[in-house]
Amino acid sequence: MAMTLDEYRRQEGVTVSDLADAIGVTGRHRIRTVYRYLTQERTPALPVIRRIAEFTNGQVTFEDFLPARAKRPTKEPAHA
Repeated sequence: MAMTLDEYRRQEGVTVSDLADAIGVTGRHRIRTVYRYLTQERTPALPVIRRIAEFTNGQVTFEDFLPARAKRPTKEPAHA
């Protein structure tokens, strides 16, 4: 089941700081950067998304960072 990064973090009890360490976000504003990923204010770069997918065992993927309108439908539309 796909979920947002914030849903995963809360479900697993991972702190923002631990998440930053796990996905390799460094620097002075690393907590702010991860918070922006969690609130979907900012989309991580592809290498970071790959690390997120690995850290979450595939529960959070690239598609989970796409806007809702850009996600693929779960069912094929019926043809008339």
